Amino acid sequence: MPAAVYAEQDSASDSSFEDGRHTQHAPLLPLQSWSPTAFKESFQLPSSPTVPAWAVKLPFPLPPILRRRCFLLAVILLATLGSIPLLLWAKMDPRELERVPEKLGVNPPPPMPIAASPQAQTTDDAEATHGEDALPVHLRPDTYLEGWAATTHFRDSLRNDTGYMTSFLSAGWTNDQITVVRISHLVVPCPHLTVFAGEPDIPRSDLGTHPYSPAVHLPHRHGRIPLPFSDIFDVPRMVSALNAPILEWHMVKDLERAHAEDVKDEIGCWNIWEVDNVPSDGPRGSYTTTLLNLDISYTRAPASVKLIPNFEHDSHSTFWSLAKLAFPEEPDEVVGGNHVVLPPDEQLVCYDYLYYVCALDPFEFERDYSPMWREVMVHAHWTESLQDLARGYLRRMFRLAEGAAIPPYIAIHARRGDFAGWCGDVPREECFAPLGAFARRVAEVQEALRARHGVYVSHVVMTGDERDQVWWQAVEERGWLRVDHDTERTAERFGKWYPVVLDAVVQSMSVGFVGTDRSTFSHMARRRVEDWNHGVTRLVKWGFPGADDH
Repeated sequence: MPAAVYAEQDSASDSSFEDGRHTQHAPLLPLQSWSPTAFKESFQLPSSPTVPAWAVKLPFPLPPILRRRCFLLAVILLATLGSIPLLLWAKMDPRELERVPEKLGVNPPPPMPIAASPQAQTTDDAEATHGEDALPVHLRPDTYLEGWAATTHFRDSLRNDTGYMTSFLSAGWTNDQITVVRISHLVVPCPHLTVFAGEPDIPRSDLGTHPYSPAVHLPHRHGRIPLPFSDIFDVPRMVSALNAPILEWHMVKDLERAHAEDVKDEIGCWNIWEVDNVPSDGPRGSYTTTLLNLDISYTRAPASVKLIPNFEHDSHSTFWSLAKLAFPEEPDEVVGGNHVVLPPDEQLVCYDYLYYVCALDPFEFERDYSPMWREVMVHAHWTESLQDLARGYLRRMFRLAEGAAIPPYIAIHARRGDFAGWCGDVPREECFAPLGAFARRVAEVQEALRARHGVYVSHVVMTGDERDQVWWQAVEERGWLRVDHDTERTAERFGKWYPVVLDAVVQSMSVGFVGTDRSTFSHMARRRVEDWNHGVTRLVKWGFPGADDH
């Protein structure tokens, strides 16, 4: 994205400057006329320029032969001293010579496009750099846990001198990512609390893997072990960047034992959804609470948490209105759980749903100034193992040898499947943007990359949720590639949701991206490509014929 241009000029004079609080003055030396006589008098130069002031007169004259010997000794001494640096330089290791910094020009060279090539670090090296063992003590999860193993009751794992914050999930894959990040962002104004990642881990079943998204109700049975949030995202790296600890549910509660023994934990939480979503008559439902075996008593939040009071077409709260509830004085109304009625918990502050939270404007995560993205989510990188998996897919797609560098490419995300419900009376094919609209946007990205980085990117990779094979055939006819999850047997090998996960990783590795307007999946890919890869992005509008004409 183009850098901001500032119109301000340096208004400081030669004799003063302002540091924001004080004005300081540096004295200017007065100009004086110059002459050899004045200069000589000022510094009291000797009267004869041929006789140095430091000359020493010997009491007797030296013989000519002794003078020549002294001269030769002085020459030899100077030659010896001058050869020492050359000898030291010759003995330097070539690798040390490479570390000698070169003098940089006034302007650094423009960044080159970041290809999805294998990184210098191996997976083991990356884990050693960003793993939990490499974290300082104040960022390690075990610092904030009681004991070394998860317990049946989550409270038995919490320290009495530590506060925590969490929430639950109830949306699609991308929106649940945003919800988890909201927790990390919301804890910023609450320094007395530790982030308690609100992902339900990812329940595995015979149907496959479901990444922390309760929208698809996969049963938690047959003794399957949940897949932690940290299997997708590099949590230690994120923790280091935020300088704030993050815990996960699997570290605190032994879900397998809790389900086997039918152990439920009682807790009081804040009901935000009923206030923000005017038509709602209760807290937001979540499969997370069932997975975690929680018996929750909800307290309705005060009306002041809603961003636009009584407005039924928006469901947002602000960070500070919710942070205030982490310092509760008196709950307004208590909604009973299954068996008990409890006020909001003071040790583990929890909210029913945090997707609709903003700092200033609704859906501000789509905008460049989004604090949620700039301060937190930009640091949520994929795990190294997941990136390695995606690189393998890309190499096979480009027909490259194992370990070969991956060329720069432009990724497309065409979301069509579930968006059909938003088309209303407009026929499906007229509602969704045609491939020609994506092709125009690809050409714009190619030209912008040429102008910014001086390279032409010809490779294009299409990702999307379209089921029609005729549509995919039209994609291939344009010379665009696709990640063929059927041929790769992605769901069979890794889990039901890994086609979506790998599509997101492949998109994030591109140097150019063309997405679908109003798709959070596309918006997240757009932000990753722009901020991680210094790439160029566009979004294609849709909803009626010619929506993206421009």
